[in-house]
Amino acid sequence: MKSRVGLALLVLVLAFSSWVGLVSAQPIKIGVFEPMTGPSAAGGEMTVEGIELAWELKPEVLGREVQIIVVDNKSDKVEAANAVSRLIERDQVVAIIGSYGSS
Repeated sequence: MKSRVGLALLVLVLAFSSWVGLVSAQPIKIGVFEPMTGPSAAGGEMTVEGIELAWELKPEVLGREVQIIVVDNKSDKVEAANAVSRLIERDQVVAIIGSYGSS
């Protein structure tokens, strides 16, 4: 599972790097939106560990730093919506690696 998450991260970074590279040499910000608390925390923690491992292996793309911004959706649908809004509006990420689950 970790290798699939890492591969997904690299694919996202490469897909967006050409578009983002035209903007500036600023870091490429990728949001990670997982349950770090609540009933699904164990799965969220494992997913974040896999993403962080992929980042350690490839911390930059085309000479640009990749920043991973992790937010806790608290296994709650209202908090999940708030977390995604923060990633988009405050952190201005170019991509979000999303969560799993249903309500």
